[in-house]
Order: sequence, then C-alpha cells, then structure tokens
Amino acid sequence: MKALHIAIPSIFGLLLAGCAGMSGIAPQSSIRDANTLDAGRTITSAPRIKWPKNAWWKAYHDPQLNDLVTQAVSGSPTLHNAKARVALAQAFADSRGSAAAPQIGVDASSLRERFTALQFIPPPWGGHTDWNNSITATLSYDLDLWGRLKSGWQASVDEARASAAEEQQIRLELESAVVQSYVGLAMAFSLRDIAQEHLAQLEQRSAIERRRLAAGMGTQMAVTEVETRLPVAQARIEEIDAHIMVLKNQLAALAGKGPGSGESITRPKMTLDSPLGLPDVLPANLVGKRPDIVACLWRIEAAKNNIKAAKAAFYPNINLVAFAGFQALGFGQLASNAAALAGAGPAFSLPIFDGGHLRAGLSASTAGYDIAVETYNETLVRALEQVSDTLVLLQSEFGQGEKTEKALAQAEKAHEFALAGYRAGLSNYRHALDTYDLVLEQQESLAKIRTARLEAYAALMLALGGGSSGDSTQ
Repeated sequence: MKALHIAIPSIFGLLLAGCAGMSGIAPQSSIRDANTLDAGRTITSAPRIKWPKNAWWKAYHDPQLNDLVTQAVSGSPTLHNAKARVALAQAFADSRGSAAAPQIGVDASSLRERFTALQFIPPPWGGHTDWNNSITATLSYDLDLWGRLKSGWQASVDEARASAAEEQQIRLELESAVVQSYVGLAMAFSLRDIAQEHLAQLEQRSAIERRRLAAGMGTQMAVTEVETRLPVAQARIEEIDAHIMVLKNQLAALAGKGPGSGESITRPKMTLDSPLGLPDVLPANLVGKRPDIVACLWRIEAAKNNIKAAKAAFYPNINLVAFAGFQALGFGQLASNAAALAGAGPAFSLPIFDGGHLRAGLSASTAGYDIAVETYNETLVRALEQVSDTLVLLQSEFGQGEKTEKALAQAEKAHEFALAGYRAGLSNYRHALDTYDLVLEQQESLAKIRTARLEAYAALMLALGGGSSGDSTQ
C-alpha cells in the first residue's frame, strides 16, 4: 500500500510533464474601473434625484401611452425572440452541466444472425442461424480533476445570464421606441393645429384682399400673392396627416399588431413634471443599472471560465467506467450466470502531441476574453457619453423653452395691440394678421422644444438603464 501511495504522485508527475504546453498565451486587455473615468462637469454638477421607477414612462401621465407600452412588451416579436434566446442559452447551460454528472444507461439488442463455422463460434451455433442477444448497463463518471467540465458549464451559465440582461436591454429599447414614437405623434398633432390656424389666417387674408379688390382699393397681385400660399398650407396639413398615420402604424407594429390597430390611437395627452437631474453618483452606479453593461460583465465572466476550461484540457483526464449485463446466443441461457459479463476501471487520456489544437483553443478563449473586456470598456464609455449628452439637451431645452415662452408672450401682446389698433381704426386688419403670423411661428418653435424635452427624457431613461429594478438583470 505504501508503494502505491508513492507511485501515484510519481505517475501524475510524469503525466503532467508530458502535457502540451500553454506558455505565452495570456489576456492582453484589462477591465476599466468606472470610478477612474472623468464623468465631466455636466454629470458631477447635476442636481441629485431618486432613481426613476421601473415603469418610467408613467412620468408622462398618459394612460393611452401606458397601454401602448404594455401591449408592446407583451406582443412584440422582437422581445419574444429575445426571450427564446434566453431559454436556448439556459438549455445549453443545463446540457453542459449534465456532462459533469454520472452517466448511466442501458443498451439492449437482439439480432437474428447466421454464425460462421470458420471462426470461434462454438457448436451448435457455428454454421447455423440463431438469435444474438445482449443487455448491458453502463456507468461512466468523468472525475473532472482540473475543472474542465465545471468551468465550461459555468461559462454557459454566465452566457445565459448575459442573454437575460440583453433581453432586458431589448425590452428597455422597445419601451423607449414606443415613447419616442408617441412623443412624435403628440408633436404632429400640435403642428397640425398650428397648420390649421395658419390656413385659416391665410383664408381670412384672402377674403380681405378680395373685398379690397372688389372695392377698388386693392390689386389682383395682392390677391394672387395670398392665394398662392393657400395650396402650400393645405399640402402642409396633408403632409402632417400622413405623418400621423405613419406614426400610428409604427406604434401598432411595435406592439406586434397590424396597421388597423393603430387607427384607434387618439391624440396624446402628455405632461412631464419630473425634476431635472441625475440619480446617485455616476458612473459607479451606472454599471449595475444598465442591462447592456450587466450583459458585458457576464460575458467577461463567461470568457474567464472558458479560459479555465481551455487550460484544464491540457491536463490528463480520468474517466471511471463500469458495465454489467448478459450476452448469449439464443434465449435459453440469457439470464444465467454463464451469460453474465461485467467490468470496471479508469480510462486515462493525456494530450501530448495534438498539432497545436489545445494551444489554438486556449488562444481563442483568451482572445474571446479580450473582446469581452474591450466591449465592456467601450459600452461603459458610451453609456457615460449618452447620459451627459441627454442631460445637456435637457438643460438646453429648459433654457430654450423659457426664452421661447417669453417670445411667444411678446408676440401675443403685439397681436393684441394690433387688434386693438384695428378696432380703434388706427390700423388695418392685415397688420393684425401679420402679427398673428409671429404668434404661430413662436407656437411652433415652443411645440418643437417641448417635444424635444419629452424625447430627451426618454433618451435619458434609456441611458440610465430604465428604472430602479436594475438588479433584476443580474
């Protein structure tokens, strides 16, 4: 027994010495610490607010929007596809995990054969036809001494978790797409109101010029100048109507429905009173909140385990095998002791010369790790950029909105003065209509700025990773 204890380490030493080499193969990339990135003054100086809730779109206070997002999440083929990929990744992980467990099986066969009389077939079967029967139970168990199977299984589990995080990212992007389209629909309705007002104003001016022409106070040129603009204004309304229909179709498609379901969508009624600012301290907390960053982290973990599995493949492997059963010619003695067979023992495998196959596998796994790390680094930098950009836009739109509201108030005041002058006989009605053009211009500018703010808020939610339930992706 003592000799055996001495022999076993010696045997393993010789086996390890004969293994293929893995020297010179190592990862080249390193994970960037989020706290070492300069977030910039826009982010660091922003007022601190709470993290938005998971259903962040409810900040718009529009029940129809809430219903559209719910329909999109439940009916989108894109999201269903992502869920199926998660299930596929989990099934693959389960399959790889089962390889590390003991494998037990039963094989049975019964063949009608004519046995040759010129080999080792005993009488009375040699030269005759009979049944060749066999039933065998087998047991095999890979000891996985170096963790090759375990590391491969863990890599698959990490990939499944990355797929789940990617599903969350797709869901977030789908929610954002619905909100963006809905915001665009709201602006289209606002622009249509302004276009209608503009058309009505042109029709009033056309009527005035025709009356002036009939009274001998105007010219045909003045009438033509006004009426030339009427078809353009009418075409603008038709253009907006077409855009409204396209946006409704787009919302229906995002929900996985046909264009007909978009016809029931009514005019949006959106308000947004969320404070301007950022939650917590970025970028550290952003790492655990954005599903795409979480997915990158899981892929790095998967790459680490793939490297472990690739390294373990260089070492000798031992597989325990056992079998027992019965084998006999004919059925008469199939279950007898004489027909019994059994065996057990270890099976060794040792890679020595494989033409570089194992080194290539390790190189591929190492390159996969470098790719995963650099993808994470790029995603982290891009995430900070997106947060900063959207916050800059929100701050700018707040400022532009205040200035445009003041300009609109001045235009409305000028229009009121023009109307008062017309009623007092100090000016003509054309002057009042001219001032109303300025009102409409400022109304359109303000509608676009407010729309841009609604869009920027949705973009900020996307940049932050949605809501406060970011750990659900992990």
